[in-house]
Amino acid sequence: MFVYTSYCEAKKKAPYCVALGSFDGVHIGHLKLIESITAKSKELNCRSMIYTFLKHPKKIFFQDSNLEMITDDKLRMEIFEKCNLDSVFLEDFQNIKNLNPEEFIQKVLLDKFQIKCVVAGYDFKFGFNKSGNIEILKALGKKHGFEVLIVKPVLIEGKIVSSSLIRELLKSGEVEEAKKYLGRYFTINGPVIHGKKKGGKIGIRTANIWVEKDLVLPKRGVYLTNTIIGGISYKSVTNIGFNPTFKGEKISIETHVIGYNDYLYDSEIEVVFLRWHRSEKCFDTISELKQQINLDIKSRLG
Repeated sequence: MFVYTSYCEAKKKAPYCVALGSFDGVHIGHLKLIESITAKSKELNCRSMIYTFLKHPKKIFFQDSNLEMITDDKLRMEIFEKCNLDSVFLEDFQNIKNLNPEEFIQKVLLDKFQIKCVVAGYDFKFGFNKSGNIEILKALGKKHGFEVLIVKPVLIEGKIVSSSLIRELLKSGEVEEAKKYLGRYFTINGPVIHGKKKGGKIGIRTANIWVEKDLVLPKRGVYLTNTIIGGISYKSVTNIGFNPTFKGEKISIETHVIGYNDYLYDSEIEVVFLRWHRSEKCFDTISELKQQINLDIKSRLG
């Protein structure tokens, strides 16, 4: 799979069948778009391309905003790779933010990528101030001679699969329910950083994970998890919160990897959230905290 940020490089492999969108969660609905584009590109004998953003447009307009992305860039690319896509184009939003819908189609999709087909979701908007919609896209396709495929909403248990729904579920601690719409377990990837080393002092070591601030975090509390280290999955228990027993002032993500005692600092690990276990609690004594963590570990092993 080729990953482009240059029009010139991407044009060398034209023409394309292009799927448009932010793909912030790469959830089941997004996977339907990808499935459509890979099939259509074979039919039209051209290459498949995901056209998305290097940096989310909201970050351009609202620099201090917390985007609450569901999937970080690394995982997003890994998922794209597994989908047998030919290419991904990461657009700098500054290049296109002032283009009206027809200018975007003509100056980017036609001139740069020589598109044969565009695939988009049912609620797709494009162009300056989101002035373009599906009907305008279809009209432009007819005018300029490319196909337009619109992917209908994907329903699970009567609910439309969307990034906003998945965020809502995660922020409510419903990680099992979120899995239905995401198509996989929610995960957090990051390097292990130095914390206050409180876990070591009570005899239960934890790995403190650094996470990008734009990533959505599940509801505060304790989760039963798996932690992947060097490609191997270990059972684990993960706390998201402020460590009230130790009067923590910043939210942290700390994972106890059951039975793992090797050095982890600066290592990249992945925490897979299986299910909510309990709320975060302030214990009166360190002994009570340790007793509860041991009960949490038994629950994960049970």
